[in-house]
Formats: sequence, structure tokens, C-alpha cells
Amino acid sequence: MEAFRAFVTGPYESANIDFENKKWHIEAGIEDVPGWYYVTTNAPVEVLAAQTLWDTTYIKKKSKEEATVKNYDLSQRAGRYSDRLARFWNTEIVYSGMASSLRDRAREHTFGDPGTGGLSLYRYPALADYDWTFSFLRLDDHFEDCDDTDTILKLGEQMWRSANGWPLLCAE
Repeated sequence: MEAFRAFVTGPYESANIDFENKKWHIEAGIEDVPGWYYVTTNAPVEVLAAQTLWDTTYIKKKSKEEATVKNYDLSQRAGRYSDRLARFWNTEIVYSGMASSLRDRAREHTFGDPGTGGLSLYRYPALADYDWTFSFLRLDDHFEDCDDTDTILKLGEQMWRSANGWPLLCAE
């Protein structure tokens, strides 16, 4: 277990998120493989808390039906921060997770469709004034043949969070 804990806590490969380039994640070499990731920024908590959800509903492209926006409400998530519990929060590494496709998750957190849960950072123009990094670690770098990727990904995600603090923009 200690070897696995050491593996999931790093080191990770990193790529700068580019709000202007819809293919940044492909050009950065983030592959369509399972693994863990985290998102880092130098945007202050106050700036993140000021980013209200861009809308509550949207019209689906194919069916033309109205649906609820699934993108994360950054102001609601950042608004939970308190100085009293500061030692438990991570305000630099603001999001962490696991993914069946690291490439897809990098795209969703930058340019996510309104029907997909994710940060969808490009929808908040003020955030482009700050540095954003997507760091990732492939599952197959530790497990060549993993029979239960879901369990291993979840375990690794929680080990990472217990070592690094709760990322500010992650759900409760």
C-alpha cells in the first residue's frame, strides 16, 4: 500500500491549460488512458468565488430541448472556503480527480459541454488572466494489467486528497 501511496502522490506530468487553443490537451500529449489528475492555478480564492455559473439551463444541440447545465458552479464551491479550516483546503491545487480518459477530462475542464460535469474554465473570461496547469498520472504507469480500474482509481484519488488537502473546487 505504501508503494501505491507514493506512486499516486507524484510526480505527475504537467501541461499548461490554454483557454485560446481547443486542442491544447492533444498537443500536450495527454492520452486517452485512465489515470489521475489535478488542476493548479494562481487565481486567488476571492476571484474564484466571484465566478458565477454562466447559466442554469441550455438548449441541447441535437434535440433542441432545454436541459440543466451540469458545469460546476465555481462561486458556490469556492464560497465554502473558510480561514478557520484553511489547513484542510488546497487553494492552489483547486481540483483533483480520476478519469477513464485523461485527454477527455482535460478538455471537459477547459472547454466542457454544458451537459458535462466539469470546470469548463473558458466560460469564465476573468480566469484567463491567471496561470492554469493540468497535471496527470497514467494508471498503466503503475498497473500494466488492472482488473478493477474503478476501485484503484477511487482509492488513488482519496489517497492523493488525504496527502494534499481538499481541492477548493471539488464537490463535498
